[in-house]
Amino acid sequence: MRKLYLLCVLLCAVVTVQAQTRALSGRVVDASNSETLIGAAVRVQGGTTGTITDVNGKFTVNVPNGQNVTLTVNYVGYAAQTVTFTANDQDVTIKLAAQQNSLDEVVYIGYQTVKRRDLTGSVPSVKAADIVRAPTHNPLEAIQGRAAGVDISRSSGNAGAGVNIQIRGTRSIPTALTNAAGINANGPLLVVDGVQNGGSINNINPNDIESIDILQDASSTAIYGSQGANGVIVITTKKGIAGKAKISYNGYYGINGWTKFPEPRQGEDYLNLRRESFRDPVTGVIPADNVVFNNAGELAAVQAGQFVNWVDLATQNGTQQSHTVSIRGGSENTKALFSLGYFKEESQYANNDYTRYNFRYNIDHKVNNWFKAGIVGQLAFNKTNGRRDPLSTALTANPIGVPFNADGSINTFPIAANTNTVSPITDERPGASVDETVGNEINATGYIELTPIKGLNFRSNLGVVLNNSRRGEFYDPFSLTQNNFRYSSASATNSGSRYYNWDNILSYNKTVNKHNFTATALTSYIHSENETFGATGLRQVLSSQLFYNLAGTDQAGRILSSSYQRYDLLAFAGRINYSFDGKYLLQASVRHEGASRLSPDYRWDTFPSVSAGWVVNRESFLSDVSQIDNLKLRASYGVTGNSTIPVYGTQSLLTSVPMGFGEVSAPAYIFNGQILTTDLRWEKSRTFDIGTDISLLKNRISATIDWYYTKTSDILFPRPLPLSTGQQTVYENIAATQNVGINASLTTVNIQSKSFKWSTTATFSHNSEKITNLIDGRDIINAEDNSLFIGSQIQSFYNYRKIGIWQLGENADGRAKFGTTAFKPGDIKVEDLNNDGLIDATNDRTVIGHAQPTWYGGLQNTFTYKNFDLNVFLVARYGQTIRAEFIGRFDPSGLTNGPGNFDYWTINNPTNDFPKPGRGNISNLYPGTYTSLLYLDGSFLKVKNLSLGYTFPKSVTDKIKVGSLRFYATASNLFTFTKSPLLKNYDPERGGAESSPLNRQLVFGVNLDF
Repeated sequence: MRKLYLLCVLLCAVVTVQAQTRALSGRVVDASNSETLIGAAVRVQGGTTGTITDVNGKFTVNVPNGQNVTLTVNYVGYAAQTVTFTANDQDVTIKLAAQQNSLDEVVYIGYQTVKRRDLTGSVPSVKAADIVRAPTHNPLEAIQGRAAGVDISRSSGNAGAGVNIQIRGTRSIPTALTNAAGINANGPLLVVDGVQNGGSINNINPNDIESIDILQDASSTAIYGSQGANGVIVITTKKGIAGKAKISYNGYYGINGWTKFPEPRQGEDYLNLRRESFRDPVTGVIPADNVVFNNAGELAAVQAGQFVNWVDLATQNGTQQSHTVSIRGGSENTKALFSLGYFKEESQYANNDYTRYNFRYNIDHKVNNWFKAGIVGQLAFNKTNGRRDPLSTALTANPIGVPFNADGSINTFPIAANTNTVSPITDERPGASVDETVGNEINATGYIELTPIKGLNFRSNLGVVLNNSRRGEFYDPFSLTQNNFRYSSASATNSGSRYYNWDNILSYNKTVNKHNFTATALTSYIHSENETFGATGLRQVLSSQLFYNLAGTDQAGRILSSSYQRYDLLAFAGRINYSFDGKYLLQASVRHEGASRLSPDYRWDTFPSVSAGWVVNRESFLSDVSQIDNLKLRASYGVTGNSTIPVYGTQSLLTSVPMGFGEVSAPAYIFNGQILTTDLRWEKSRTFDIGTDISLLKNRISATIDWYYTKTSDILFPRPLPLSTGQQTVYENIAATQNVGINASLTTVNIQSKSFKWSTTATFSHNSEKITNLIDGRDIINAEDNSLFIGSQIQSFYNYRKIGIWQLGENADGRAKFGTTAFKPGDIKVEDLNNDGLIDATNDRTVIGHAQPTWYGGLQNTFTYKNFDLNVFLVARYGQTIRAEFIGRFDPSGLTNGPGNFDYWTINNPTNDFPKPGRGNISNLYPGTYTSLLYLDGSFLKVKNLSLGYTFPKSVTDKIKVGSLRFYATASNLFTFTKSPLLKNYDPERGGAESSPLNRQLVFGVNLDF
C-alpha cells in the first residue's frame, strides 16, 4: 500500500509539472531569403532549457505555460536574435540576419582560412544572401557596389555579357598587344574552391555560391605572387550537410528591355535639320525639297510620309530565366551536394541569346579521424548566338522608307531605287547573319587531407579545367558585315584548353598558454595549354550550309590558321601566423616564384609580406566599455609581382607570308615584329595598408576603413621601335604608377523589433592613380584615348576642352582662329589655353578627363515586416569622364540621322550644345575641334535592384508539406540619374559605348525548400 501511495504522489507531481509547461515549436530561417538554418542554437532566456534546429530548421522547446517567453537564437555568421513571444504564440518563425562582420565568420586568405577576429589584412566578404539578390548569370555582377574597393560594371547589354572589374584602381598599363592576347593586365585572380583560375566565372551558377571573399592588400595577395598582383577573388561554393537530405528549388522568369537609348530624329525634326544645312549663309534662303532631298527615292519617301523609327524596330524586349535544383545531405562521414542549373537570356536584339546548363557536385568523405578526401567541380555547357550590333546603323540611317514587304518580310532596300544602303534590320532576315558559339567546360578538383597528429595538417589539391569551344560565322552579301563587299563570308574556329593547378599545403598549429602559432608551407604548380584552329571561306555556294561546309567556298579565298600557347608557373611559399591572448596579431609570408613568360635569367623572384593587428578592446583600459564589441587596428606591407604579357612576348617568332616569283607563289617567313628580350623581369607592386575594424552596440553598428598606398615599378610595356630596325616593338620594364585610396564600409541595424527590422549597408571607395614615370621621363602622346602622361591617370582623355558654341557678336575681330580660319557664330568653341587667339594641337590640347571615377559606392537598405521583405540597392559613380560614342552621330548636314535630343545652334536657337548645320560632314566643317563634343561627365546614381518578397508562414507550408516557400519580384537598373543632361536617355555604366546598351529587368521568382 505504501508503494502504491508513493507512485500516486509521483504521478501527481509529474502531471503538475507538465501542466506548468508547454511545447513551443517553430523554425529559424535566413531573413533575406527564408532559407532554413540547420543547427541554430535556441535557448529559453533565464533558464537552462535549449535545443538546436533540425535539418528543416525546426525546433521545439518546453516553456512555462501561460506566460510570455523570451528566446535567444544564435547561429554562426548571423546576428544573435532575442525574441519575446506571448503565452498564445505557437509555430513561430524566427528570422536571423546575416552578419557580415561577425567575428566568428571564417574568411579565406589564400591556402588557409582564419576567423575574422584574427584577420590582419583587408578582405571584404559577400555572402550567399546578397549574391542571389541580382537576377544575373554572372556572380561578379551580383556583387557590384557591395564590397568597398571593388569597381565592377557590366561590359555590355548583350546576352551573356561579362563584367569589367578592378580592385583598388589600375596599376599596369594595358596595351593593344596584351588586349589582343586576351590578357587583362589589371584583372584580379579568380580562385574557385582553392583552384587558381578555376574555370570561367560565366559558368558558375550564383545559386551554388556560399561566399565571395576579396583579397585586397598585399598581406593577403602576396602569397599568390604574380597571380595576385591585382587582387584575388575567392569563390567558395556550397557543400553537403549531415542529416536528412534537403531539396531546394530557386528560379525566376522575367523581361529584359525598356532599354535607355537616345531616340533618333523623326518626321519634321529630321527634315528641318536637313533643310537647315542647305540654308544660304548670305541670303538665309532654304531651297525647295527637291534640291534638299535629291538622292534616289528620298523625295518620294518624304512626300509619302514614309517615316521609320529604325532604333525602335532594331530593339525588342527580351526574356531572362533561371532555374536551379539542388540536393544537400549525407552522414557525419560523407556529405554531398548536387546542383543542376539552367539559365537563358534573350537580349534587346533579335537572334541574340545566351543559354547555359551546369551541373555542380561537391562530395566530402571522412575515411577515419586522420584522413579525409573529396572532389568538387562542375560540368557546364553554354551557347551564345551573337550578332553585329545594329544600333549605330539604326541611329544614323535615314528615318524614311518602307521597312517591310507586303508579305511581312524585311525589305532589304527600304528606300526605293536606292540599292547602296541596306536596311538596319537586314540581319534579322532568316540565315542572313549567324554567329554561334558553343562551349563545354569540365572542372574537377580532388583533394586529400591528412591529420596524422594533433595540429599537423597536410592537404593536396589537384584542379583540372578542360575547355573546348567552337565559333561559327556566316554573313550573306546583304548583311551589315558584308554590305560593303556584297559577297558572303563563312568561318569556323575551334579552340581547346587544358589547365592544371596542383597545390600541396602543410600547416601546423600550436597553442602554448596565451600564444598561438600557425606555420604553413606550400608548393604551387600551374600548367596551361591552348590550341586553336580556324578556317575562313568566301562566296559560299549554298547559303543554307552556313559555316558547316567551307569546302563549298571559293578555293582561292580560303584561309587557314592555327596556334598553340603554353605557359607554366612554379612557386614555393611559407607563412606564419601568431597571436598573443587574442590581442596582438602578426602574420608574415614569402613566396618564391618562376614564370615561363619572362626571360630565362629573370624568371624567378621573391615576394614577401608582413602584417600586424591590435585588438584594442581586449585591453584592460577598455574592458569595462561594453558598448565596444570589437576595435581592431591593422597594418600591412607586401610586394606582389606581375608577368601578364603575351605567352611568347619575349621571343622573336616567325610569321609566314605569301611571296611571288613571277607567276609562281611560294611561302616566305618574316619576324613577327617583336625583338627578342633577354632581360625582361617582373613588374612589382609594393603596397602599404592601414585599416581598422569596429563593431559597436552588440554589432548594431559595424564599420571597416582602409587607407592604402601602392607603388608599381618596372611596368611591362611594348616599346615602339624606329622603322630602321625592321621591327615594331620590344617588351621592356619602362614605366611606374602610384595608387592611393580609401575604402570604407558601414553596416547598421537601424530598427530591430519583433515584427519589423531595418538595416543599412553602405560602401565607399576612392582611388587616386597616376603615372609616375615613362620612357626617358617623357609623355607618350598618341591618339585622344591612349596617350600616357606623367602625373595623370593611365586612361586619360587628351583633347581640346569644349566650352560652348560661338555666339553672334563674338569674335567680331576674327582674332580667334583655327589654323587660318576665323571662328564664326555657330562654330564649336574650345578653350584657348595659352590665350594667343590661335587654336592648335600643340598648345591647346590638354587632359580633359579620366575614365576612372573619383569615387564609387553602394547603398543597401533591407526592410522586413512580419513575412514581407524589401531590399533597395543603389550604386553610384562620380567624377568619371566617358567618351560618348553616340554624341559623334550628330551630322550637321542631315544626310545621316542622329539622336533627337541634340539641340543644334541656329540664329533663332543660340544653344551652347551643338554647332550649326552646314553642308559636308562634321570633320570637314569643324576640323580638329569636333571630337571635343564626345567627352561628357559620366557621373550617375542608379537604383540597381529593388526586390520585394513574401515568405509564407509555417502554418501554410506545413499544410502543403514543404519546408519554406517565398515568392518575390525584382527590378534591376530601374532608374538612372545622370549629371550630364545629354545622358538622360543613356545608362553611363556602359562607359560611353554606343553598341549594346544596358537594359532594365523585371523578374518574378520563387525560393522553395522541401
